[in-house]
Amino acid sequence: MSGAVAPELSVMRSVAFLAGLVACVFLSPINRASAQSSDYSTLTSPQSAQNWTLTLGAGLHRQPDYLGSNDYVFRPKPIISLGRGLKSTWWSAEDDAISIGFFSGTAWRVGFSGNLLWERKSSVNRALIGVPDVKFGAEAGAFAEFYPASWLRARVDLRRGIAAHDGLVAEMKLDAFARINDTWKLGIGPRMVVTSADYVRTYFGSIPGAAGNGGLLQRFNSGVLSYGAIAQATYNWSERFQTTAYVEYKHLVGDAAKSPVVRTFGSRDSITVGVSASYAFDLGF
Repeated sequence: MSGAVAPELSVMRSVAFLAGLVACVFLSPINRASAQSSDYSTLTSPQSAQNWTLTLGAGLHRQPDYLGSNDYVFRPKPIISLGRGLKSTWWSAEDDAISIGFFSGTAWRVGFSGNLLWERKSSVNRALIGVPDVKFGAEAGAFAEFYPASWLRARVDLRRGIAAHDGLVAEMKLDAFARINDTWKLGIGPRMVVTSADYVRTYFGSIPGAAGNGGLLQRFNSGVLSYGAIAQATYNWSERFQTTAYVEYKHLVGDAAKSPVVRTFGSRDSITVGVSASYAFDLGF
């Protein structure tokens, strides 16, 4: 009985946390009328006088062992981001990929998007028996983000798999955020991931002849893989050093949710929590 109640309590706590941050973002004493101030235009413009800044750090996350798993593990994650200025209003979310902004204008920027992928082996998790192993790999592509207001970011990433899979992955994000007294930063927003059929086949297909439906010969469809939301709180210890705590909810849909990897041995719903620390280096140009 306690095993059935625990996941419900976790979901309730996460929903409460998300709701709390929503209240902080939208009820905080921020002058929305000055959202498109001259400072905002300057700090999100390539003509800004600020130098380029390289942000490096690391995080530790408690997340599913693999996408669709109901076994949780702790995993590290690198933080690498390149942008202009320590005081820039560019927003950075905990689930953002490795980002290097190459081009930017007033309230928009585009650049490189990269991600590291953990290997997946049945020898490590017995729930994966009958499922092909997946190599350690990466994803590389590009991102574009736009700020319709100084407190709102819309971002799209498109990446292709390297070594681990041959599919395409598109991530769509919307973040509402607030800065409080130059010390706290709060953010929250919905998420959606769309993938190609090759990606779904790699991570959710099973070996032909194995128990359950699925199978490498089954027809898989491109489309929405998951949707969810993220909420985070960041504390700035100094102008350059910050720490962040976050919680993310994800719900699998489509062919992935129907796969025996998820339906029989895993879960369509997952909650990831984590903390991170990062430091911003002024590159001097």
